[in-house]
Amino acid sequence: MVKPGKQSGRRYTEAEVRAILERALRGAQARDVSHDELVAAAEEIGISRGAIEAASRDIEHVRGEEAARAALLARRRKEFRAHLFSYLLVNAFLFAVNALTDGPWWFFWPLLGWGLGLAFHALGALSSDVSPRQIRREVERSAAQARKEQHRRLKEQRRVERLERKQRLEQSAEDFGHAVEEGVATVLSRIAQEIRGSAPPPAPAPVEEAPRRRRIEPLDADEAESEDLGEEGADRAARRGRGGR
Repeated sequence: MVKPGKQSGRRYTEAEVRAILERALRGAQARDVSHDELVAAAEEIGISRGAIEAASRDIEHVRGEEAARAALLARRRKEFRAHLFSYLLVNAFLFAVNALTDGPWWFFWPLLGWGLGLAFHALGALSSDVSPRQIRREVERSAAQARKEQHRRLKEQRRVERLERKQRLEQSAEDFGHAVEEGVATVLSRIAQEIRGSAPPPAPAPVEEAPRRRRIEPLDADEAESEDLGEEGADRAARRGRGGR
């Protein structure tokens, strides 16, 4: 029995290596292997990374051609089924029209003419022969669609990122506005408290004095007499004025 870490001295040819690997892969549990794992496994048996890269490109090319071939055949069959459905539907309608109207039977002429074209279409659609040119065109078409889809996804991702960035900026601006409002309110409140603390106490309101009453003193005899004479003079002046009129 060979101990681990020691070489057994056995050697295999290229065909035997392929056969051993194929049998080992069939007996192992089926799972996907990454490119790095494949390169590491190949380097263990002396295969360079360049050889693995070249072989993987060839495998991807073959896989792309097989996918293009399958897609081309599927599209052919789909188009033929659509053609067959249209053929049956239209000719059934023509038969019904011909049966409901009086006259000779004429519906089989378009039936035969169109049926000949449908037969040639069936030969191409049901055949598995695909030319290399058609496969190459299908590969280019698939690659163009993949690039277009990738561009669309990238554009959508950028749009989502711009939208998220805009929302974050709006939220930040709103938070900043709230913070500024709270700060201004706090500063104004402190200023008002300082003003109230440093202002002198208000002076007491002055008490309104009651209006003084004039003391009416009694008139003496001379003042009373002069006052009576003044009234008589005024009466005489009034009578003169009325007489002049």
